[in-house]
Amino acid sequence: MRRRTLARTFIASAGMMAVAWAATNGAATAAGQRTTLVKGPKFTTVPYRTLGAPAGRSSPGTVGANVNITHRTGAQSETTIAVDPMNKTHILAASNDLSGSLSTKVYESLDKGHTWAVTFDTSPNFCYDPWLDFNSAGDMFFAYECSDQRIAYRKHGTSNWVSTVLVGSSLFPDRDQVNVDTTAGSPFKGSVYVGYDEANAGNAAHLMYSRDGFGGWAKSPKINDTSATIGVNAATAPNGTVYATWLDYNGKKISVDKSTDGGATWGTDHTVTNMRLPTQNFFIFIPPQPDRGIVPMPFTDTAPAGTAFAGRLYAAYEDKDPTTADTNIYVRHSDDGGTTWSAEVKVNDDSVHAYQFFPAISVSANGTVGVSFYDTRNDQPSNHKTDQFIAFSTNGGDAWSVNQKVTTAQSDESDYGDSEGNDAFGAAKWRVVWTDARPGTLAEDMYEAKARP
Repeated sequence: MRRRTLARTFIASAGMMAVAWAATNGAATAAGQRTTLVKGPKFTTVPYRTLGAPAGRSSPGTVGANVNITHRTGAQSETTIAVDPMNKTHILAASNDLSGSLSTKVYESLDKGHTWAVTFDTSPNFCYDPWLDFNSAGDMFFAYECSDQRIAYRKHGTSNWVSTVLVGSSLFPDRDQVNVDTTAGSPFKGSVYVGYDEANAGNAAHLMYSRDGFGGWAKSPKINDTSATIGVNAATAPNGTVYATWLDYNGKKISVDKSTDGGATWGTDHTVTNMRLPTQNFFIFIPPQPDRGIVPMPFTDTAPAGTAFAGRLYAAYEDKDPTTADTNIYVRHSDDGGTTWSAEVKVNDDSVHAYQFFPAISVSANGTVGVSFYDTRNDQPSNHKTDQFIAFSTNGGDAWSVNQKVTTAQSDESDYGDSEGNDAFGAAKWRVVWTDARPGTLAEDMYEAKARP
């Protein structure tokens, strides 16, 4: 087991300056007022490709204008986004903020992403690993870590955030993620799940769970049967089953387990995929992130009730190409509760052996699957600069569309953090968010765009 220390070092792309994050204690401060108005352009459709799709690929989608959410002097990394199911014009986005106090901030838009303002700020506390989600009533949940594990919520129609420490800093919880059960027929509808691993307790996988996210939190038993974990990702099925998926880095595989009683008890681990990357080294160093490296954690979602593949569990991950050194984005799916898995399907369609990394996955209300990722295909042969791409599947993950370029300019940076995000809303629309150091940014900013098949 590789022990991660209490201080994590991030390499900011602006000037390639090393920034050490030193842990501090104390409760997060909630910003009840909106501040720092950031304007962006109106949505316009920007088709990337107009040619017909090649055999085996459906046509590409379209994307909207790239909007700079943050305009900060320090690097922004590990982006996440969530769209209010009660009001599609209401969007939250968050990222680590490596300027000033090295905090994490939540930004809010009330006008379809045209303008943004800070709604929650953990300053002056050292915090990181942000994740966002809504419940079906429009209540907001923000999971993050400050050497401990925290959850903040803001109820629909209010302006104040309430923050709670779920797990103490002695266990050093890491790489968290939040997921809310929003299915009408689920016996655990409204339950909020926070997945994480305990770095100071053998990297054990756990979920914290609450039936409404406002209190009554309970801790699951250790979920993983063997080996150390990282990146515990929660997903809920229409029948209320909750899945936990993680990278077993010593075992060089991605594993999954499930709970049918709302997180209280767990079954037997199953293997999603065996990794070709040398994950036992923990960090994998690739040209676009050569200093910090990447950790190939899985990201998951399930097909909603009423769709052709209702209940299907999808797992997206990056892994080494079978014959070359570069990394690709792959998706597998399971229809039997994670026991068996489909063959992996490559999502990216480049032919230049570029590096794709940090997939984000979400499934829309009509069952369309969207996967976004960073991609170096337009920076050959150096493979350092990236664009953000997205691809869609309308047949349950067995085939993918021509990849759609989301970004309108390349980003030249060296620290994207550990993840980026997207969120499906409506019948088949997505909000995509990423970190971006294109010319004109002050360091690395968080950008957002709308996409659809």
